[in-house]
Amino acid sequence: MKNSNLYKKILVVVGAFFIVGLPSLQAQELYVYSEPASVMPARSIIIKQAFQQMEGVNAQQNYNTQLEFSLQKKWMAHIGTNYKAADFYTQYRFYSSDALHEHTRFAGYFKAVASGNNPSEQAILLDGQQKLIGAGIIATKLQHKWASSLTMGWLYRYTGNTNYTKNAVQYSWSNGLLLYPVTYKNYMQTNINFYVELLGQQSIQNKAHFLDIAPSVQFIFNSQAKLNFGYRLPVWDTMQRNSSRSFYISLDYLFFNALPKFKMAKK
Repeated sequence: MKNSNLYKKILVVVGAFFIVGLPSLQAQELYVYSEPASVMPARSIIIKQAFQQMEGVNAQQNYNTQLEFSLQKKWMAHIGTNYKAADFYTQYRFYSSDALHEHTRFAGYFKAVASGNNPSEQAILLDGQQKLIGAGIIATKLQHKWASSLTMGWLYRYTGNTNYTKNAVQYSWSNGLLLYPVTYKNYMQTNINFYVELLGQQSIQNKAHFLDIAPSVQFIFNSQAKLNFGYRLPVWDTMQRNSSRSFYISLDYLFFNALPKFKMAKK
């Protein structure tokens, strides 16, 4: 009952925030906890270092280093490690409708994590603590620099307590607002973005589920360096998790035109 009341209050606050804020504020779609359907610039490379302080029954620190790259404007991939496991992510944008100050995009994604860890908990973890695969669809809408994105996907884990589910549905709803600058003058300006993301998971074999909220703030320098701060906490949780709250910080740097041109072979 307590979780249900908290869930309703947060949804009211989030809803009011976006209803009031949409007419006057601007946004980006470089989400902190999820990926949009808009891929990286073609032929670019991103180097990213992240730190996560996990809180709960099993408090721990998690470090992650990633290399992200895009050979074409519709395709990108990530490879990374938390120094105990390795992960791979790839995304392909299959639909795009672009207009002045707005666009609608859809993408499909696939993720795999190779890990020897075997934590005993119901949740299927995406941060390198379990061996798993996952795939899904992302839909992103940008309207006058306000961005909203929906993700729906399936997860299957190979490791973990056999009494717990191995299949789950994961979903997210991410929204972002550009707080500064009010007016763009050049690409050298520092951007300050604010995000609110809802991140959920539903077990297929049983009724266990969770829904987390993750507010975050983002600083972008010279259109290349990005600094993120976020905090994730549960809103609605009936799933056994060793760590249900976490503080997140990451820094990444984008290298434009770092890769050679890639041309598809003509038939």
